[in-house]
Amino acid sequence: MQPSSPPITASPPGRFAASGRAIVRSVGFAPELSSESAGWNSLALYAWRGQCQEAAFEPFEEPVIVYHVGGAQTVPVRVGGKWDRQTHPGLVTIIPPATRIGWDIRGEVHSRSVHLGSRFFSAVEGVGSSTSSIRFRCGVQDPLLISAIAALESELRQPQQHGTLYADSVSDCMALHLLRECAGASIPKPNRRGGLSAPLLRRVLERLESCIETGVSLQALADEARLSRAYFSAAFRQATGSSAHRYLTQRRLARARELLRNTRLPLAEIALRCGFSSQAHFTEYFHREVGVTPSQFRHA
Repeated sequence: MQPSSPPITASPPGRFAASGRAIVRSVGFAPELSSESAGWNSLALYAWRGQCQEAAFEPFEEPVIVYHVGGAQTVPVRVGGKWDRQTHPGLVTIIPPATRIGWDIRGEVHSRSVHLGSRFFSAVEGVGSSTSSIRFRCGVQDPLLISAIAALESELRQPQQHGTLYADSVSDCMALHLLRECAGASIPKPNRRGGLSAPLLRRVLERLESCIETGVSLQALADEARLSRAYFSAAFRQATGSSAHRYLTQRRLARARELLRNTRLPLAEIALRCGFSSQAHFTEYFHREVGVTPSQFRHA
């Protein structure tokens, strides 16, 4: 039985829009927050809050993580035809693709759903049939997934830098965690043949340098190196000692220092030229990393 539904706003077009619309139809209300317009290609995040009785879902095409933030204190969960599981606030449920699931909420929905693209999983060699190895898990404590969801939500509500590299990195971290911890898969490390040669590393670093202002996706960098995303991330860290996102952020900071020393550009203009979404986020990050504000650095 479905509750009376408020007007439903369709999700904007996007890779995961079909999944978002399916949830909207089932729960009867639109998400209060959606990543559909954020340009994220490797994952989607939705924040759900509203009243609902029972919600049933056809199988999703992608792995989905549901974080039960609050609302109804005990929610029975049906997998297949059995109501033999339940979840509570503070717990996550991991739903593999092709899993039919239902929720007997009878109260307030207060949750986050994260939908992970399958391209990452299929690119990881040596883990069997990729997403098919992920097990359904209901109402489990998983601090890493909860922290990752909180980080993604924070970035979605207040983007700090241009580009999708941060979201891509968090997405891949979650995917690896699912394969390692929730599927028992062994993820192979890149060997020398699959790593970054000096010419490839130089090409990738040049690509990062050219994208300081606009940002770049992790997939674009992996394509530049002719590696899968999983292998590229590990190989880049092995070659540089940091993640691609951290490297790009440090290059943005270096350019900001240069502009502060050698130009009289307004701080808002420097923030944009260095890939930060606003002067406020630029100032916050600069102070955290350097120990002084951009204005103090300029006048030192």
